[in-house]
Amino acid sequence: SNVTNKTDPRSLNSRVFIGNLNTLVVKKSDVEAIFAKYGKIVGCSVHKGFAFVQYVTERNARAAVAGEDGRMIAGQVL
Repeated sequence: SNVTNKTDPRSLNSRVFIGNLNTLVVKKSDVEAIFAKYGKIVGCSVHKGFAFVQYVTERNARAAVAGEDGRMIAGQVL
């Protein structure tokens, strides 16, 4: 799904912002593949230079941030 903009407070806490993303190289399917290991993804949207991943739970989102913050993907540090 592309839905990552719900204003429900619970969904805000389970959403991850991915900044400094090389979207010329990295596609939505790549983002989903990288972040799926942290939990069930219910939404993913990729924009120019950044992306959002929406998880079912806040715990999944926190794990994703902890695991991917500072990781190098396609020559750029997230």
